[in-house]
Amino acid sequence: MNFLDMSMSHYYVHNHPNIKEGNPVLPEKPNAGQFLLQKTLTAPVIAANASYDDITFYNVVLTLVVLRNHYIYNTTPRCKNGLGGANYDIYGNNVNCT
Repeated sequence: MNFLDMSMSHYYVHNHPNIKEGNPVLPEKPNAGQFLLQKTLTAPVIAANASYDDITFYNVVLTLVVLRNHYIYNTTPRCKNGLGGANYDIYGNNVNCT
């Protein structure tokens, strides 16, 4: 699940103008190397200090995170300007994001 989470997160932040990485130790639009380095450093530490039940819990949480990220990717407006996904034409008229 860790690789799926990482690869989908990378895809989502780089293929949507209004989505950024939520992990505070990574930049808003991390590259694949930054994702890989962060996962490589944290996953072994977590795994070495977790019980079987902890790992099961972490997998459930990661699955929910992947599903939530997918939902956010598909429901967040792609407009780059305006609050709440609104765009404005050259006359100042509010044009909804399509």
